[in-house]
Amino acid sequence: MASTFNPFEANYDTINDKDDFNIGNSNKNYTIDPLETEAERNIRTRTVTPVVTGSSVTAFIFNGGVILAADVLGSYGSLAKYRNLPRIHQVNDRTILALGGDLSDADYIKEAIDAKIEEDLVQEDGSEMTPLALYAWCTRLMYYRRTQFNPLLTSVVVAGIENNEPFLGRINDKGSAFKEFLIMTGIANHLAQGWIRTILENSNELNKDQAERLMDRIVKQLFYRDCRAFARYRVCIVTKDGVEFKAKEVQPDWSLAPTLRNTE
Repeated sequence: MASTFNPFEANYDTINDKDDFNIGNSNKNYTIDPLETEAERNIRTRTVTPVVTGSSVTAFIFNGGVILAADVLGSYGSLAKYRNLPRIHQVNDRTILALGGDLSDADYIKEAIDAKIEEDLVQEDGSEMTPLALYAWCTRLMYYRRTQFNPLLTSVVVAGIENNEPFLGRINDKGSAFKEFLIMTGIANHLAQGWIRTILENSNELNKDQAERLMDRIVKQLFYRDCRAFARYRVCIVTKDGVEFKAKEVQPDWSLAPTLRNTE
């Protein structure tokens, strides 16, 4: 019966020292380590360089609710290829999910959540996914995929109304999670986090209209500075009265461009 050789299992061979060193016969068995382990072989099939990506997601808490914004662009590398990909999704009347990063992984997360919600509906026990429950569930999902060396390269933002109070949290691709009154993903962390945090130190004093105007200003600043940003974007406002979506477009002002010199 012919023997089979598995290159991913340890193999044993007898090496005759006399042939190599002329020091006499030796019958020692030396273990030959496999070329690579099963985990090392599989890791080559994991997504490490996302192809279609979404840019920043911006969200903050105002008096009585939460506001989120994200553009609708899916960038194929540096090409603005997919120009109508909403990245803010309504889970139910009080829970919102926003995604940034690898949009393929974002679709996977969205489908997993839809399956979970459908499973809850089948139970017919009257329960629904709250923002805190979705936040905890996404944290476990992202951390599990990380421990399998197959992370979901996506930033998840969960917002909504929890116990009549605004809720806002973020989970990164490593499963690390935190709750905060201001959350920004992607390059917005570097371009807008500092100056907008100063404005939002008293964010609970902003009403709905003030929050919406401030969000429009944030998105406009990101459009000016982020080469992966897009003019069309969606704004989502969550309050005790429900969820409201608005489709908007940045109206840029390039009148200062001719006066800029040596900025390349």
